[in-house]
Amino acid sequence: MLDEQFLTGLLGNEEVSVEDKIKQILGEHEADTRGLLQKRDELLGSEKKLKEKISAYEKGNEEFNSKINSLQEMLDKANAGDKKAEEYYNTKLADLQKNYDGQISTLTAERDQYKTQVLTSLRDKAIEEGTKNLTFVNGLKQGFIARVLQTNHFEPQEINGELKFLNKDNHTIEEAINTFALTPEGKAYIANPSTGGGAIGSSGIGNNTSFSKQVSGQQLATMSDEQIMDFALKGGKVV
Repeated sequence: MLDEQFLTGLLGNEEVSVEDKIKQILGEHEADTRGLLQKRDELLGSEKKLKEKISAYEKGNEEFNSKINSLQEMLDKANAGDKKAEEYYNTKLADLQKNYDGQISTLTAERDQYKTQVLTSLRDKAIEEGTKNLTFVNGLKQGFIARVLQTNHFEPQEINGELKFLNKDNHTIEEAINTFALTPEGKAYIANPSTGGGAIGSSGIGNNTSFSKQVSGQQLATMSDEQIMDFALKGGKVV
């Protein structure tokens, strides 16, 4: 910066020639001039932006005042006793609102119906995928599926961009089906081609005349796999 301190230091330095001192003074002057010009441009730019903002505000304020005046005129007219016009506009407004509400209601109902259909289709697909490798006792497949759905509350969840039906333990429908199929109750629904005559357990199940048509869940838990299959094939029910 070309100030007193700079000039005193430079002019008092006898090791610097007169020509070099002049060059340094001129160079410092040019630098100061560039700085002033840059500052001027910044101020001019800020002033221009401020003027644009003021102009936009004034324009918006004019539009706002125009709307206020228009509304005031309508209010004055209504207060002057023109109730007929007021009722007319109120009726038109009510009709428009009713029409809008009706359209929204229809679109919402259609959207919900479509969403339900999509979710039901995806759920049924998951059920079919989970049961495709299971061979059910004739007539018991739907009962098996109903039992899985009854004992699990599945909610649709998006996992890594894919919709999955998960229960409270975050298991999918397919996993829940597989787990249930391995339980004593689940096995009662599944056909087993290797079933044969077994010993009579505490439930009295076996290839004999003392076959019981109904057993409790506790009794079912004490039966062997062969007894469960035999029980299911003979039309037994868990009560």
